[in-house]
Amino acid sequence: MRRYLRRLYLSARNLWRRARREHSTPREVGWSVAVGVFSGCTPFLGLHMWIALALATIFRLNRLWAFIGSRISSNVIFVWIAFAEIELAHRARTGGWARLAPRDALANGRQLFGDWLVGAAGAGLVLGAVFGIVAYFSARRWELSRHKPGGPRPPSLGSRPSAPPEPTS
Repeated sequence: MRRYLRRLYLSARNLWRRARREHSTPREVGWSVAVGVFSGCTPFLGLHMWIALALATIFRLNRLWAFIGSRISSNVIFVWIAFAEIELAHRARTGGWARLAPRDALANGRQLFGDWLVGAAGAGLVLGAVFGIVAYFSARRWELSRHKPGGPRPPSLGSRPSAPPEPTS
């Protein structure tokens, strides 16, 4: 039993390491988070994680970071995101605000699904861009702090290795 648990632990640890390193350049991390946040803004409740994982797989991005980005849709925040999406799209379509309270956004989502879908695209793009840029600069700063300037960087899984440093004269 102990050997089985040890093997299970080692497999889980190896899987976690591979997930962290998969397509993990700062640019890829930024795009992964952006795709995850975009999918987290869609009105398809309960499918955000799966949409993020599917898009990250299709675009060959880091699935772990896309999953983390999709968590923008936690219960407390998602109500406000849905409210803003519906209101903005309704305003753009009709020129007036929808008579809707934030607490009623999800309850009336079916009647205003078209507005919600259009608003989700706009809000998802904006929030995805903001969070993606923050993730890019955070990953870039993390990468620079971990490696000596001018030294070779270890390649991430799924990305091309960096070029060797050029000789200085």
